[in-house]
Amino acid sequence: MTNRVLEQYERGQLNLDGTLGHLTAKETALLQIFWRKLLEAFTADASELKHAPAAPADAVQSTSKRSDRAQSSAAPSEKSASSASSWFGFGTGSPKSEAVSYRQTVKQVAPQNSCPPEFATQGRARTIREAFWAATLCDHPDVLLLRFLRARKWKVDDALTMLLACLRWRLDEEVDWVVWNGEAELNYALLQRGIGAIHKTDRLGQPILYIPVKMNDPSAQPSEQIIDYTVYLMEVARIMLHPPAEKVCLVFDTTDMSMSNMDWSFFKTFLHYLEHYYPECLGLVLIYNASWVFNSLWKLICPLLDPVVASKVHFTQSAADLQKFIAPENLLAEYGGKHQYKYEYILPREDENRLMSDDQARKAAMAERQAACDVFEEITRKWASAESATNSQALADERATAADSLVAASKAQDKYVRARTLYHRTGVIDDDLRIHW
Repeated sequence: MTNRVLEQYERGQLNLDGTLGHLTAKETALLQIFWRKLLEAFTADASELKHAPAAPADAVQSTSKRSDRAQSSAAPSEKSASSASSWFGFGTGSPKSEAVSYRQTVKQVAPQNSCPPEFATQGRARTIREAFWAATLCDHPDVLLLRFLRARKWKVDDALTMLLACLRWRLDEEVDWVVWNGEAELNYALLQRGIGAIHKTDRLGQPILYIPVKMNDPSAQPSEQIIDYTVYLMEVARIMLHPPAEKVCLVFDTTDMSMSNMDWSFFKTFLHYLEHYYPECLGLVLIYNASWVFNSLWKLICPLLDPVVASKVHFTQSAADLQKFIAPENLLAEYGGKHQYKYEYILPREDENRLMSDDQARKAAMAERQAACDVFEEITRKWASAESATNSQALADERATAADSLVAASKAQDKYVRARTLYHRTGVIDDDLRIHW
């Protein structure tokens, strides 16, 4: 059977079937049905909240799981680090006592501006509708829906169930809080190790995410902090995913890895997140220099993979193998390429998030973006219910204009609601969210 993922690299062209601007008439009709059902879910969710007892404004902030976690990890201690984990019981497991760096976050090393109080009660998503519009980021909203439709083979009800579960997860995990705080709440030593560095693109224009497994130490930080970092990294990667390149190329480097570098619990969580909360975001997985350790684990890992994900995994042993997928000028020198980039974590600058503290400008940008969401949603409601093809096309044209306005408003808002990242500081991402490799 032909591997459609590898076939793209052989012909040097992405498969764009089922993506924005490349839909069949049937797929467009299914997208319209999806929108109708989603908008109905927005109304039902709002109705449930309307009849629920209101919580005091200050209670919202006090019940934040992430803010509570941040407070609990604010000061490193010397107690047992029982939350660390390792694969199958191998590895160092829990250290006898916590090193100073065990729970140390970036904000403890480079203090940043604190979150404006009203963001905790007014700026964060609290409903399915709000979670959806937050999740669209700066993309055309159809891009998000189409990911779920493709992931569920165009079965609308299955895609809707999957999307609603994802939005509930984003609410429960307060993903917009992660976006707001950025690196400030992340483990400083973890960022320094460079586990998960995004740099350049593969031959199909997909951003490359490098994961050097030997740099991972499951016992070096609490397990919840590696999960927080993973969510953060996925949200940053999404900034770099725009049509036609909507997926990442992952280079999983197993050179010199040992059992102590592998975290079974985390790996299962990562796969679950990737499949259920970030569908259709993975383009290719290149397992580089697979050691006997990894090969022995692969038989245990493989059954956990969705068949679609498994089809994206390809083993490479040399620079020549990697260069079939990544051009030499984009491949890092340490992997036999010509690019001399070396990962280095740069601490946040003291004033880099000053715009987030500009209450007036932030509220204005958020209001403009919300207005654009409302306009797009109203036109979409009409388009999704259009009875005639002529009327549908007219609404589609109006909807495309509304989508352009929404994307522009989203980009204008981003710098007021997202903490700057390493990729902003190194010039890869600019304030208009353009990517400069």
